[in-house]
Amino acid sequence: MRFIFLIISFFIFTLNSSFALDVVYPSSKEFTVNAASIYFYGNTNPKSMLRINSESVKLFDDGVFVQVVPLFYGANDITVESVHNGKVERQVFKITRNKPIAEKTLPLSYVPRNKNYFLYTKTINARSTVREKPSKSSKRVIELPKGVVLYLAGQKGDFYKIEENGKTEFWIHKSNIEEPVIVSKRFQAKIKQPENESDKFYNYTKIALSYPVMYTVEQEGKKLILTLYGVKDSNNNTNNSGNLEFVFEDDNQVLGYDGLYEEDKFILRRAKVADKINPYAPLHKVRIYIDAGHGGSEKGAIGPTRVPEKDINLAISKKLIHLLKYKGAIVSYSRMDDSKVNLYDRVDKAKENNAFISLSIHNNSLPPNKNPFITHGCEVYYYNDNAKVLAYIIKNNLSKDLKIKDNGLYKSSYALNRSTNPISVLVEVAYMVNPDEYKKLRSNKFQTEVAKSIAKSLEQFMILLKK
Repeated sequence: MRFIFLIISFFIFTLNSSFALDVVYPSSKEFTVNAASIYFYGNTNPKSMLRINSESVKLFDDGVFVQVVPLFYGANDITVESVHNGKVERQVFKITRNKPIAEKTLPLSYVPRNKNYFLYTKTINARSTVREKPSKSSKRVIELPKGVVLYLAGQKGDFYKIEENGKTEFWIHKSNIEEPVIVSKRFQAKIKQPENESDKFYNYTKIALSYPVMYTVEQEGKKLILTLYGVKDSNNNTNNSGNLEFVFEDDNQVLGYDGLYEEDKFILRRAKVADKINPYAPLHKVRIYIDAGHGGSEKGAIGPTRVPEKDINLAISKKLIHLLKYKGAIVSYSRMDDSKVNLYDRVDKAKENNAFISLSIHNNSLPPNKNPFITHGCEVYYYNDNAKVLAYIIKNNLSKDLKIKDNGLYKSSYALNRSTNPISVLVEVAYMVNPDEYKKLRSNKFQTEVAKSIAKSLEQFMILLKK
């Protein structure tokens, strides 16, 4: 009898505690923001009366709530209160809003030298990022491998300006290079006649150089333009800027491509697509990489009932992987369980498996100053032009098939969509902080429909390549 009583007591306690007021975000009772508002979200008993600073808040049928709260400059005391059957649960937050501070502009200081002196350095990281401006938020131009020789023209803060003439300026952070040294002469690398090779995955152009130099690869319509900076061929030929350009047109469309150094050679490789794409089975033998975002200790966004984004990403990815295999694709992936995968390991796995297409599956959140009832829906991100069409198709299909808001196609640089090879796209299916979309994302049926929509999009993209 005592055992039965304990079971009943435990059940009643669990039932009551499951409806306790749970404010998921803000996750801290005291913190500081630089925003005019902040949203609160979480869950409580769906039959409760919920108030934030005495203002009534809508509760959804699963007890979820999301509310935008305005902030004044200075300290804001915010009380969240849930009342059910005369029982009051209360949590108090202290949110401080800072006043904006004007940014300081650093002057550009050129390296003191005359025409007989140059500043010489080499890249020291496997991914040494070159940017258009002296800022970590500036657009990336290229990621250079370790050992590339650079000459520098000036410094601004922690960034050095690279002394090369291109369509834009080139800047590199000091953490990516050796300590610069002054040298009395600037050399130009010598190159030999390019050699062309091919295998079942790629077309290769291999160019032997006397030492590794900076390069850029740009897509212009159906062309790829490779520029090698500070070089001359065996006939001492360069253009007016001291650079050499190579133009490639392998296919009707630019597919996956990238540049790399291998010993004394620069290699530009361009992906091939199957010679025969079957319109009735367009994914047959297509190499596709699926990345389930986050995992392990990296939870991603947390929903109002504390379901982490990583779990939903994985559920969708598993369904997508299964469906793509059924359609004949050769599928590789970053994870199939709740394991942590390092960011660039995800990128490298796609390349190691010679993937033709890479998709990273995510679900979205918002900064504190946004409104989850205004900003929500599906978003798709690309960075390189060779991925734009695929990103557009996925976005349109997700919105129509899932009947959710189309929140846009964006060109933005993330590690998982930055690669030019494979063709890389990052998908934000829906918003974890929007109550309606969060409820859908937890549904097995909705997750299956997401997988179907993405698979259909991949089929449509492959059929376009046939035309």
